[in-house]
Amino acid sequence: MQIDLQNRWIRTGIISALLLTISIWLADSGSASRAIWPSLVALSVVILSRSALVGLLVGASCGAILLADGSLVDSIKHLIYVQLYPIFSSSWKISAILFTLILGGFVALLEAGGGLQGLVRHLLGSGRAPRKRMQTTVLGFGLIVFFDGLANTMLIGRMLRSAADRCGVSREKLAYLADTTGSAVACLAFISTWIAFQLSMIREGFSIAGQNDVSPYSYFFSSLPANYYCWFALALALICVLREYNPGPMGKVEAKAQLAPIKYDRKEDLGNHWLLALIPIVILTLLVPILTYFVGSDSILPINFNKIAEAYGRAETYVPHILIASSVLATIFAAFTYSITGSVEFRKKPVYSIFFRGVREITRPICILIAAWMLGAAISELGTASWLSESLQGRFPLSLLPAGIFLLGALISFSTGSSWGTMSVLMPLAIPVIFSLCEGIDVERDTMIVAAIGAVFSGAVFGDHCSPFSDTTIVASIATEIEPIDHVRTQLPFALIAAAVALIIGFLPLGYGVSVWFGLFIGFVLLFLLPGLRKNTRTIQS
Repeated sequence: MQIDLQNRWIRTGIISALLLTISIWLADSGSASRAIWPSLVALSVVILSRSALVGLLVGASCGAILLADGSLVDSIKHLIYVQLYPIFSSSWKISAILFTLILGGFVALLEAGGGLQGLVRHLLGSGRAPRKRMQTTVLGFGLIVFFDGLANTMLIGRMLRSAADRCGVSREKLAYLADTTGSAVACLAFISTWIAFQLSMIREGFSIAGQNDVSPYSYFFSSLPANYYCWFALALALICVLREYNPGPMGKVEAKAQLAPIKYDRKEDLGNHWLLALIPIVILTLLVPILTYFVGSDSILPINFNKIAEAYGRAETYVPHILIASSVLATIFAAFTYSITGSVEFRKKPVYSIFFRGVREITRPICILIAAWMLGAAISELGTASWLSESLQGRFPLSLLPAGIFLLGALISFSTGSSWGTMSVLMPLAIPVIFSLCEGIDVERDTMIVAAIGAVFSGAVFGDHCSPFSDTTIVASIATEIEPIDHVRTQLPFALIAAAVALIIGFLPLGYGVSVWFGLFIGFVLLFLLPGLRKNTRTIQS
């Protein structure tokens, strides 16, 4: 019998078996470079099979083999009891799964009630809505839902994907815009589910350096201008919308989407006002910061920025439960409202049937998210981030340290898919190194510390935007119903452009004493001129 090697799945199976066999050999060899092996395997299989689930599971299995010293029986036990089981004993991960599932049912209720279609038409206009208005609406929502990256990405992608189809905007473009305004905005926001972790990492870095009397919050604020990648990523997203700039594979999918927009048919109007969708969305959006403040604050009044920041810090452990509670309350309100006002679909089906239909649509992507966490557990236990840090540590002079930290952070976040993991590895290393290199020079030291903090945050978010192992990447794909590898492939050019500008215009000059504001200004100008430079280059070539 002749095997058809042209079949994608047969090729994937053969290569996966070969990679698993190599993993057994690597486990016996004791090579230090094996720390990066599961990430390389997962990336290769994802590209080959075009299935994120298969690639992540094969990568996780290779990691289990390495950690079990090549024993197949022990590797299966490790895969189940060390990489899979802890996911369901982690309150944060269980909360993330439940929040995602509930949000799927929540949006299904809004769609069935007709209010979501009304809201989209109100925002975009009737008939074939303009492309730019639709995309700027996505960016606007992204800035409003600033409190959590995953919630931002899931809500925006899930809510506006039908509008994207009608406007001739590709799902890949929607995923890019939702993803970019997710982690980048959450990383810059001084009130978000990220802030407590960010402040704790800054505090940890100073503590290791023997400095316990500093204000992490003041250093966080000072580092905001130096968080070049996040600023440039957001600026590039706005420029690509306003100037129709779609480099790389995004240009092809956008051209295809423009050829076949789904025009709005007034027969689809289910009769409910757009406010019936807006109110549940506002409830969901506002409940998270309000409940977080109430849980973490000693007293309600007076309200000020420092008190809000402290409240978010104290409520850090309760944030996952707050996300679930907010989504449940918003879902109950939507179900109750639509049951009273009625719609075509609500008259045909019970509320719970519509809700669970939305939940079922999310189940397969949730499996991809679980597989990514399984791979992440193996990567963490193998010490991939630490190995990369130690391999490059001490190889940069002081003036190149901000650029070096950013590059190392980008490499770690892309390899591991974890922005928080990158911060937890790099921040405690970067700050003590600067103290050791800048002894007795307070002004220069503070400048370099601020630059290093911005570089750590920038490098961490880069991986969130383009790593196929990142939960943010996968959630953006879930929300917009596209394959994660397609999202990575189309978003990667944008991430690389923003990273290149951050490195060359931002972190390199910053290390030599150039003002942080000068780098921001020149970077923004360069990004604004980039679409025109590309057109001029094409004209010269033709």
